Amino acid sequence: MLGIGLAAGAFGIRFGVGYDRIGPRFFPFLVSLGLVVVGSWLAVAAMRSGRARPAAVEPSEVAIPTDWRTNWTGLGYLSLALLLNLLLLERAGFVIASTALFWLVARAFGSRRPARDAVVAVLLSVLVYQAFTRGLGLTLPSGVIERLL
Repeated sequence: MLGIGLAAGAFGIRFGVGYDRIGPRFFPFLVSLGLVVVGSWLAVAAMRSGRARPAAVEPSEVAIPTDWRTNWTGLGYLSLALLLNLLLLERAGFVIASTALFWLVARAFGSRRPARDAVVAVLLSVLVYQAFTRGLGLTLPSGVIERLL
């Protein structure tokens, strides 16, 4: 249903003023086609398999204790990551804000190697910044490192 709704919404997109080989409707139609194909494939697979029988459950598997401390710590790291990203994006720039975001999200998911995570976060942030600004011609906030990149 989502693919059909996306395709219907794509008809409302107006064409650009200039001559475009690929118009603005192309990617929404491509995504909607993919959604319809995958959804149909899953529906056919579900109908062919019939009803699944529940697997036998071991008594030890019934009650798995939840580690609430880890869950709340991860939620705290994710909340801090989003808040810092909002606060730093315009002031410090995309690269610094995204580095903090990526590093804190890695911590939220339980990574125990902060130095490696920091290096990966910096490299990923710079790569994304370069791809968007130079590759796609979009303007991202450069912040304090404007002269370096």
